[in-house]
Amino acid sequence: MPQFVLIILALAAYLVTSAWFWRRVHASPGAGTGTGGANGSNLYPLLVGWAAAVLHAWLLARGMLSASALNLSLGYVFSLVTLMTVFVFLLSTLARDMFNLGLFVMPVGLLGLLVGLFLTGQPVPVENPSALQWWHLGIALVAFGFLCIAAAQALLLYLQDRHLHSHRPGNLLPSLPPIQTMEHNLFWLTMIGVILLTMNLVVGMVYLYHQQGRTLAFNHHILLSFLAWLGFAGLLYGHRIYGWRGTVAARWTLAAFGVLILAYFGTRFVTSVVLS
Repeated sequence: MPQFVLIILALAAYLVTSAWFWRRVHASPGAGTGTGGANGSNLYPLLVGWAAAVLHAWLLARGMLSASALNLSLGYVFSLVTLMTVFVFLLSTLARDMFNLGLFVMPVGLLGLLVGLFLTGQPVPVENPSALQWWHLGIALVAFGFLCIAAAQALLLYLQDRHLHSHRPGNLLPSLPPIQTMEHNLFWLTMIGVILLTMNLVVGMVYLYHQQGRTLAFNHHILLSFLAWLGFAGLLYGHRIYGWRGTVAARWTLAAFGVLILAYFGTRFVTSVVLS
């Protein structure tokens, strides 16, 4: 099948799914609640979402992979991260009531697809990546996916808490699960993300030791990654010891995720775009 046909199908699937989530949340109060995302009428947009993600993965692989090198340009990495976020969201809806997060996740996936197709940036080939490099990349992608979903959950939780205290429910609030469920999902996502981020930092230190004979290097990426890890771990500690929840937990999550974005993309953006 010609590539332009796959591109059109992927874009259409993302657009249809994004529009469906938007209409569902704003036009049908309570429609997004339930025991999981893949129940009843929710099944069809999720299937279209899976189709969008699979097409996205196929198109991205054709651009990133070659016979002997892996192209880790800024645009491709951004597209890969957004793709993993979509996959994590789709899988999470099978077990958790997080259907409304599609309101944010699917448009982000669409943006990632467009960036991966048209704004790839300068090529950054990695010749014959080792097993440690593959592990480091894979764990990093899954960790970022979970923590990105946690940030979206935190944003919804923040809006929900503000609306509850202002007694102005609006269109979004009636479609959300109870605030206790929202908080439980937030800490569940954050816990998995912290575990994966910890594993990724350990794998990164092992790789650095094999490459340079040391386990620590002080650069912006590593320092910001540790700061992000401290932020998320501090949130879990504060929740368990001091009972942090609501807007406090949401703000802490969003702040830590902001640091993580700087760790993943900040220095790469400066070197690849600003200074190029």
